[in-house]
Amino acid sequence: MFKQIWKGWTVAVSVVFTPLFLIAALVQPDVPGNMLLAVPLVPVIAAGQGVLIGAAVCFGLKILAIKK
Repeated sequence: MFKQIWKGWTVAVSVVFTPLFLIAALVQPDVPGNMLLAVPLVPVIAAGQGVLIGAAVCFGLKILAIKK
């Protein structure tokens, strides 16, 4: 279950935010140049968030199972 949550979160966040960061970096004239360097880091950050979200969900389900 953890792997499904982690992969789902990573893919969803990457698909949504990578194009947005790329558009923001290319279209706006006053964006710093290092914004283009941030675009490849979006999937890495999303993977880290996915690990935390997956762990929290699995931990919560484990606690609920113990309470029942």
